[in-house]
Amino acid sequence: MKTTAIRQIQGHSNDVARLPVKVVEELRRTVDSAYADVSRGMKRAKHTATDVIYDSRHQIKSHPLTAVGSAALAGIALGFTLGWLAGSKHRRG
Repeated sequence: MKTTAIRQIQGHSNDVARLPVKVVEELRRTVDSAYADVSRGMKRAKHTATDVIYDSRHQIKSHPLTAVGSAALAGIALGFTLGWLAGSKHRRG
């Protein structure tokens, strides 16, 4: 029985010797594919951010009073929220 197993191993020794090469090749393909996917995603994100910045600048130039009013309201709302949170922590502690 042992000799049969040894013969089978010897018969497949060539396949076993190529196994690390196959694993490395598959790993390289996987890493290259992942890198390409991430690279495409980063390019899309960059283009989207550029478009948003351009659109925002256009809206601010077209409607400057609305932009200033919106920024002021956002600042006031943030100030009230932070003040309320700070006050509630002070009362509890």
